[in-house]
Amino acid sequence: MTYNGTVYEFDVKKLRELCASKANMVDHGSNSDGHGPMISQINGRTLLLFYYGNVNMGYQIVTYKDITDVIEKSHLLFFQTGGFTLSLIVVMGIILYLSLRKITAPLTGLREATLLVSEGIYDFKVPSEGNTELAQIGATFNFMTGKIKEQIESLSNINRTQKQLIGSLAHELKTPMTAIIGYADTLLTVRLTPERQEKALIYIENECRRLSRLSMKMLELTGFYEASEDSFNPAEIQVDNFLKEVKELIDCRLQEKNISLDVFCEPKELVKKFDQDLMISVVTNLIDNAVKASRKESKIVLEATPDHLMVQDFGKGIPKEDLEMVTEPFYMVDKSRSRAKGSVGLGLSLCQKIIELHDFQLKIESNPGKGTTVSVFW
Repeated sequence: MTYNGTVYEFDVKKLRELCASKANMVDHGSNSDGHGPMISQINGRTLLLFYYGNVNMGYQIVTYKDITDVIEKSHLLFFQTGGFTLSLIVVMGIILYLSLRKITAPLTGLREATLLVSEGIYDFKVPSEGNTELAQIGATFNFMTGKIKEQIESLSNINRTQKQLIGSLAHELKTPMTAIIGYADTLLTVRLTPERQEKALIYIENECRRLSRLSMKMLELTGFYEASEDSFNPAEIQVDNFLKEVKELIDCRLQEKNISLDVFCEPKELVKKFDQDLMISVVTNLIDNAVKASRKESKIVLEATPDHLMVQDFGKGIPKEDLEMVTEPFYMVDKSRSRAKGSVGLGLSLCQKIIELHDFQLKIESNPGKGTTVSVFW
């Protein structure tokens, strides 16, 4: 007889075959007390079935356990765990991405900076905050680009100044060369009196000498723009002896106008560090300018102190509007009279360059009609 006290219908025969197959028992005559468990879907529910039976002894028993809730909870737990895991992976991925981006930001900045440098752009800074190696690399890169920019600006300024010098030189050469050619043509084509011939030859000689001085000044000036350590040799110099040497060199120039040079050095044992040959050029240029601006039988003061070196004259002075321009190459306050005296307008430009080379400072003060004071601050 068969008894089923459940609400479910079981296909016992099929269940027995499935259990036997699962247990690898293909022999229907074999004896067994039980097979299972096995999961089956019945009436929309998930049941865990256990089969016990022996055909020979005439009994078959099927027990079950409804595990529908367990299965549903396991599925829910699976999806919850999967969703949490996926969310955790996404969050960790974002955190890792942001961390890597922050860590590699200096490298990205360096890559972009190298592209800008290749295009000649140097006005930027790469990230260099912190004490990491990448931050140190960024700081070093910023220092390098700063130095490159300084060098390029310096070379650009030198190039621009030299172009201006060449243009000014061409302009300065035009007038004397035209005059020389004119006088030479006159001497070749016109029969002149001996006196007029001599006058023409003297003019040609004077203009040629002026061109010679101009070329030498230009060579010196352009050389100072590219001065190297080999051409600049500062040393400890006893200033009082230096001033005496300058006075001996300029003495003939002073005698032409009967001008006295008063020399003062306080203290007598004053010592300063500079290139003696270059500073002799500075001081003789300043005194020569003072002589040109002074009247006959006047005086010039040459003074040295621990703070400065000064050349003072009591001549015609420099107009206020010209003071800022007097150190420009070829600039002359009185162009007609200066050219007549053989000036080429490069003396103070040379002085300025030599003084800058020493890291000294040049200051010019002047009152028209009362004189000029030029000071070199050590």
